[in-house]
Amino acid sequence: MKRKKSFLYYLNPGNVSAAIEKYGYTYNVKNTMLIYLIITVISAAGGFVFQLGPVEVCIVAVCGMAMMPRVIINSYKNMYEQKRFSDVNIYIEQVLYSFKKIPKIITALQDAEKIIPGDSPMRETINQAVEFILHDYSGENALDEGLKIIEQKYKCQRLKDAHALMLKTERIGGDYESSVKILLSSRAVWETETCKFQKECKNRQRMVNIALVLVSVVCLFTPLIITKFAPAVNIMTSEIYKIGTVIMILISMRTYIKADSMASINWLHNESALTEEEQKKLYHKVKDYNFAHEKRKSLIWAAVPAGFGILFFLAKWTYPAVICIPIFFFMLNQHKIGYKLAKKRCGEEIAKAFPQWLMEISLLLQVSENVNAAVVNSIEEAPAILTDSLNEMQMQILKDPESNEPYMNFMREFDILEIQSAMGMLYSISSGRGGDADMQIDEILSKNTALLSQSESVANENRLAALYWQFLFPSIIGGGKLLVDMTLVTIAFMSMSLY
Repeated sequence: MKRKKSFLYYLNPGNVSAAIEKYGYTYNVKNTMLIYLIITVISAAGGFVFQLGPVEVCIVAVCGMAMMPRVIINSYKNMYEQKRFSDVNIYIEQVLYSFKKIPKIITALQDAEKIIPGDSPMRETINQAVEFILHDYSGENALDEGLKIIEQKYKCQRLKDAHALMLKTERIGGDYESSVKILLSSRAVWETETCKFQKECKNRQRMVNIALVLVSVVCLFTPLIITKFAPAVNIMTSEIYKIGTVIMILISMRTYIKADSMASINWLHNESALTEEEQKKLYHKVKDYNFAHEKRKSLIWAAVPAGFGILFFLAKWTYPAVICIPIFFFMLNQHKIGYKLAKKRCGEEIAKAFPQWLMEISLLLQVSENVNAAVVNSIEEAPAILTDSLNEMQMQILKDPESNEPYMNFMREFDILEIQSAMGMLYSISSGRGGDADMQIDEILSKNTALLSQSESVANENRLAALYWQFLFPSIIGGGKLLVDMTLVTIAFMSMSLY
């Protein structure tokens, strides 16, 4: 587990330089010292504008020195991640086109190495893999081990899919051109959706920054305007005002850093945020949900606010009794609410995982048109949230190979139309009905491209939701600060009226 750095860790300029060097860039310690000097000047200027004392200015300066280096580090991290995404994108496209022309892995790797920029770490990694396959490894699985060098350096599912296809084709054969078409289509969808996501992240981050600036301006000018029209009321000399202003500045800085960190994403990572065990647990929570048992629990929970509500009513405490009513209904229906939330989350995970499995099935069908064999061979590499349903489907197929029930029952409880449609196509191929199998596989590929795009969009929207909350946070900060300021103004006016 990665150890979290302490709040003051980056006060040491050497730690800032070391963090940046991990991303392959050189950063001089003198630059960090210059940043600290700039932060000190800005803090002093902010203290003058907001009329803060020396102690408050020092607090803001020290916290700024501890926080702002993260922005510098994130800027280098962004360049690093963007470069990795670009290199992997180019690599997958080139290696597949080269393999389509000449179905030899070593040739495809050598062609890809030539097109990658000379200063890119990817080129060096490909060279290591080529040297390992040709000269350094004497075992039977030289290709497997050589490709793993690239996979371990760039943990990307699409890269692994491309390698898996090349290994299967070189060993087994089959209609690899159609399989290459699948992966190239997947790569194009990935590139398009990721670029859209990158732009949206920048837009959301820009919105957060604008909101923070507006909040700061409003919180600054409000007391100034009040003081102008009522010179006797100067809340900026109050210690409470100064403490509230420092808290607002620190929270704003923290919000800025948080939004910046959220926009610094590993663009290669497209897997579920849940572990395999958590995926299976979530699936069975929905699949095996015991409504009768959970309803009994809801009744027990609902009895508590119901009892208090009756007591409050008998005691003629109207407001507490009224508050107990919505709590009672919430507790009474908590089993339904819990099920709906779990089903929604599970459906989102399945929608992300299913296109990945469908692509594997499409690749396997290029080698053999036996759908049952393809399903069996796909289970080992399938996403964890699908494995139990796939095992169940496979057992049903063995019992009744001619029936369409195993296919139609797959994930039926989640009511995902795209899954039912795709499974219907697989049954048509399995039963030999519906016309040309190659044409039907092409239809599956076309549907899978749409599902991949939808899957990427869902995953990206979930990430963007967190950034949206960061956009709303400044309004909460500003509202809290204005509440404190207006309370101080009210107290000042009341004090004046007493004299």
